[in-house]
Amino acid sequence: MEKEELKKQMMELWKENFHDSDEYIKLVFDRYFDPEYVEYEEREGRIIASLLAVPYTFGNNDYSIKGVYLCGLSTYLKHRGEGIMTDLLRRIEVRMAEKGCAFMFLIPANEGLNRYYNDRGFINGFYRSKLHYTSIHDFKKDYFSTLMKEERALSEVKRGYYNFLDVEIIDRREALFEGDVLTEIIDFILACECRQQGLSIYQNYDQLKTALEEALISGGELAICRNREGEVAGIGLYSRSENEIKEYGRYAINYGALCKLREVVTLTGDDRNLTVIQYGYEKTSNNKSLWNPMFSTILPGTTQVGAVGMIERVYDPNSHSEIYGMVRILSISEILKFLSNWRRDLKYSILVRWEKSGKISEFVAKDGQVEEKEVTLDNSDHDSEHTSYKNKKIVHIRDSHGYERIVLSERDLGEILFRRPGGDRLIEEAFGLPALNGRISLLLD
Repeated sequence: MEKEELKKQMMELWKENFHDSDEYIKLVFDRYFDPEYVEYEEREGRIIASLLAVPYTFGNNDYSIKGVYLCGLSTYLKHRGEGIMTDLLRRIEVRMAEKGCAFMFLIPANEGLNRYYNDRGFINGFYRSKLHYTSIHDFKKDYFSTLMKEERALSEVKRGYYNFLDVEIIDRREALFEGDVLTEIIDFILACECRQQGLSIYQNYDQLKTALEEALISGGELAICRNREGEVAGIGLYSRSENEIKEYGRYAINYGALCKLREVVTLTGDDRNLTVIQYGYEKTSNNKSLWNPMFSTILPGTTQVGAVGMIERVYDPNSHSEIYGMVRILSISEILKFLSNWRRDLKYSILVRWEKSGKISEFVAKDGQVEEKEVTLDNSDHDSEHTSYKNKKIVHIRDSHGYERIVLSERDLGEILFRRPGGDRLIEEAFGLPALNGRISLLLD
């Protein structure tokens, strides 16, 4: 099928299934449509199912890895249940692996789709949590409380800095192209992403431009915080509903700029509460703040009859995070290399069983380098009923020194690497593998 006809029919299918505006769909396909990154099923000259893949880089200037985002997965209603999308996912997996992508990821719209993709080799890989603030929350006081332990002169300078910060709110796509606004914003975000850690999405100029335009087309707004010299100090992306404002993207050079953004947006919110969406692991800047969300829990086993033991804990958003995105791993080797480039202090030796062949490889990491070698077992290492490892969930073998070791399947290892942020430290201690702490934001969702 010719490129323009393929694009036209995929846009029609997108419209039929997702009911987005024509302006939004045109923006998506004008920026992201590439025949090399789409998969579709055609019958009698008509597209009946398709998906769009968007390549992304993760990491920063020092280390990076390739991932590909799958979106617009859709099938016309009368052709659902025929296994077409399952076949498209298999085909795109092969093609993206050939292009050097280490993983594919997507955002399921509901729990039913989460189960659907789980059955097709995807695992939970990206998480997000929500912090809720009332409309009367005082963000200025939050920031000033962090200055209480500062020397008086420095504290006064920072208070003055905060008071001189100014916030501009943009709610029209056209306003992005007035003067140098768009370039300033994108340059600021790119500078922030250059310093980020872990498996965080690292977008280029065109991707950020599309994300900002898409946000405003979809009814969102952009808040820009500037210092007294007029330089950008923070950026926030927000959407408003009848009772709530959502902050779903933010970049700030310090906690003061972030609080100023939230203060102004909340004050212009007509008594709407603010919900901050936090993607993956984010170090909070207000660790010294007097205000921290707390919750209480009952202690079991109190000795006195009728007594109730209580303990207060600081609320950790990561431990209350929800599943946001799912991952299909295409190259364990590339992911482990990325992890070692990010965390050069890691030392581990793990055994992995390959999904298709059933063969076992050992990965050894030290000083930022990862060595991979195949493990050959002879008959003395296992009994006859364990000669085939391919379909076994967990396999135990003895290494050359006689130690019993666990062999992980590709899926097992993927679930360890992409586990919920802030999870059980025992996993890291047992395998020497920290969570990847993946962050995806500003995506077509």
